[in-house]
Amino acid sequence: MKRKIGNKNIIIVILVVLLLALAIGYAAFSDILTISGTANAKGTFDLEFQNAEVVKNVGADIEKTTAVISEDKNMLTVNVADLSYPGSGVEFSVDIVNVGSIPAEVQAVTPTNITGSEKIKVAGLDAIKTDHPKIEAGDKCNIHFTVEWPVDAGEILENESSISFGLQIEYAQSTGEAFDGNVSHTDTDKNGNTVNGGEIEKPTYETLVNQITPRDYGKSINYKATVKNNETQEAEEVSNWKLLYKDENKVYIILDDFLPNKLVPTEAGLDKEGTHVVNSKTSRDTLLNGLREASYWNEFANGYEGAEAQGAPKFDIIMKSYNEKYGTILKTDSTIEGNVIMDNLDSLYGQSGVVNFCWLSDEYPVGTNNVWYIGKNVVSYNTSTSVLGGIRPVVSLPSSVIGIVEESIEIK
Repeated sequence: MKRKIGNKNIIIVILVVLLLALAIGYAAFSDILTISGTANAKGTFDLEFQNAEVVKNVGADIEKTTAVISEDKNMLTVNVADLSYPGSGVEFSVDIVNVGSIPAEVQAVTPTNITGSEKIKVAGLDAIKTDHPKIEAGDKCNIHFTVEWPVDAGEILENESSISFGLQIEYAQSTGEAFDGNVSHTDTDKNGNTVNGGEIEKPTYETLVNQITPRDYGKSINYKATVKNNETQEAEEVSNWKLLYKDENKVYIILDDFLPNKLVPTEAGLDKEGTHVVNSKTSRDTLLNGLREASYWNEFANGYEGAEAQGAPKFDIIMKSYNEKYGTILKTDSTIEGNVIMDNLDSLYGQSGVVNFCWLSDEYPVGTNNVWYIGKNVVSYNTSTSVLGGIRPVVSLPSSVIGIVEESIEIK
């Protein structure tokens, strides 16, 4: 069977048409109170592509698979090279941003110039119409779509090895009457919330699991837990967390630096020496149990109802996070010999130089005395008697957590 797949170009064009005619007005009322002034009207209608990227690559040529925005930002061209087997594919992400001053509404999404194999599928583009029918001025919509060789498509022959098509997204200005003639004052509380008849109108937010994409992994998040200081016996706030990973059910966050030993739960039974957590006096199982047992880490889960905590991330979660963030296919099982080098690991999971690495909650193959750890640009294993390790707790938040995902992540 010949499996080599040629490049596919996907061209998405936004057609922008602007017709704007507004008036200049003046008003004067009574000889007691006068409101006067001038107004001029000026509006722009302009949408563009931003932040195009490959968010997941499964079985395609990484070097040749690209997402490129044209210089005028009105065209997105994607190339997928050499899909290698049924089930392989590439997921793309791109923002459509309204950089003008007039709201825009989708009028039509029209595929054009479709050529090539019917077995190679493009999916997700209909979400432009169904999920993002209108974009206010200054707002954006993010869309994800895939180019894939479906599992049930069967063999692809040489003459079926490529696909190309265009997509026109037609927008029109979306404006109506600005006022209904019943203009009145608005009361607000001290926090700026709108108050009507004594009731505060609270804003609504989406769940984080529906907003987060792999490019958000590594962003800071405003999670706060209150834990006991073992030295002073007083409560202390732990608020320095990063987004680690998300699946359909949970959002995983990790402490962005090692945990000082004064905040490591004593009931976990971990052996501590100075700034490090070691296992020189007990077995490997004691170390792993101390990291895994959620009851020891309950205080780290008190920042959000329904959260759960452990003393260290699992190897599998680290690998999934890295692979999705950077489009790699590194293995996640424990049969890997030696180091697993990750070039961008330090920027995503970077930590202090006070400890050389932090433990993971996975054991190396049974019969050895090794435990996996995460260091700077490497996931590897070390004997559990090492004195170089530290602790970085992980908290899993439920899928119901809501908030805002921007340069950082804000829980609401």
